[in-house]
Amino acid sequence: MPFTALHPEAGRLDATLPDLGCGMDWTQVHKARPRVELSCPECGWGVHAKHSPSRVRFFCHDPGRPPSCELSNESWEHHMLKLELAGAIRAAGWYAELEVSAEDGSWRADVMASSPDGAQRMAWEAQLSPITVEDIRARTARYRAEGITVCWVSPHKKPPQWVMSPVVV
Repeated sequence: MPFTALHPEAGRLDATLPDLGCGMDWTQVHKARPRVELSCPECGWGVHAKHSPSRVRFFCHDPGRPPSCELSNESWEHHMLKLELAGAIRAAGWYAELEVSAEDGSWRADVMASSPDGAQRMAWEAQLSPITVEDIRARTARYRAEGITVCWVSPHKKPPQWVMSPVVV
């Protein structure tokens, strides 16, 4: 269930933004006829615009999607945490983009925050599943190599082990 999709003419769409991040209205992609050919930015498979029962806008993979697509395999809780992070970042006056990947594919930020002047970028990682300190160090190093700071977020009441260990890269 990605929040982003690729449009053949407008480029990257973000369902969490009122104008989809490109000046388009949701009705131009949601139930539009003829159907707009949208694709998943992660796996390239076709997606279509959809609402959850609680009216959260997102893009849903068409039948037959590759089982390896990481965006499709994320839990509802992970998606909602990404949405909350993006909302908080935007409320603080920064720009927030969901599911942003490095050009070479070496990383994909759950939420990429950019300062209003564009001088600073910070990746926000919603980490719900178990992860090792070594994996966090390696992923943090990939961001740092591109001048991006990173903040790891866990919603668990009991802090995960990686929160208790200093991550110095």
